[in-house]
Amino acid sequence: MTDAEDTAEAWADRGLYVPDEEGMADGALSSTLMRGLAVLGCFTVTDGSLSNSEIARRINLGRPTVSRLCKTLVHLGYLRKDDRGAFRLAPGLLALTHPVLAATPWRHRVAGPMREIADMYDGNVALAVLSEDRFVHIQTAGDPLNFPHVPEMGITGPLHRSAGGRALLSLLSSQALYDKLAELRARHPEEFARHAAHTRASIERCWREGFCVSYGEWHHNIFVASAPLGRSEDGLLVALTCALPRYRTRAEMVEADLGPRLAGLADSLRMTGLFHAPEIGRPLSSQTAE
Repeated sequence: MTDAEDTAEAWADRGLYVPDEEGMADGALSSTLMRGLAVLGCFTVTDGSLSNSEIARRINLGRPTVSRLCKTLVHLGYLRKDDRGAFRLAPGLLALTHPVLAATPWRHRVAGPMREIADMYDGNVALAVLSEDRFVHIQTAGDPLNFPHVPEMGITGPLHRSAGGRALLSLLSSQALYDKLAELRARHPEEFARHAAHTRASIERCWREGFCVSYGEWHHNIFVASAPLGRSEDGLLVALTCALPRYRTRAEMVEADLGPRLAGLADSLRMTGLFHAPEIGRPLSSQTAE
């Protein structure tokens, strides 16, 4: 069994995380806004249509409260009703994402190299950025057909059990890393403990080799390699990932070919000045890393 001192648990012990409940108690957070966003968060690719009662059950609120929230979101153009009276996400939400994407013009300078990697390995490549306790894809390349998981823009995933997430964690400085791991452990205690050893090993591998890998931890039928790119000029932490279907991929190829190629591409992109990654290639100081 892996000693807890050799896992991300030890790093999380050095971090500080203030739960949302404490912010709610001192009035720093708006409960109404959080509930409205929770309603929007109920919808997924497989659950695109939800009734009032289904939403109420998922976020553990009374149906009258959910009804008011949904009517407000419909009025704002963020929800719409379908033919059976259930709610769906509305196109108005896309208008919220446009300023975010427009503020990241550097995405387009990475699109060409991403397409080359996607074509070379017949996989799907994505740019992921860190957002709270997850990553978000903001640019993708590849053929979505005949692929078990399509990395569309806007897809989110876990930081602590994915190659892309761990690559992003490797970009954090010592105390910021500890604090983020403490947050992840507080929000996802069982998952964090189960993946703590691999999380730390992957972060350290990014420091040493410039990439990390994941074999089915997030999606069981996907092998993924990811390289941390660095911090963009607008302050986002960015990682480059390439996902391949398990049925036509060998781990040896991911380790010896794909991973090092992504790390080399990340080095080249940093040389252009698009990204700055002071932690890449060197671990935390001996005082904090031991």
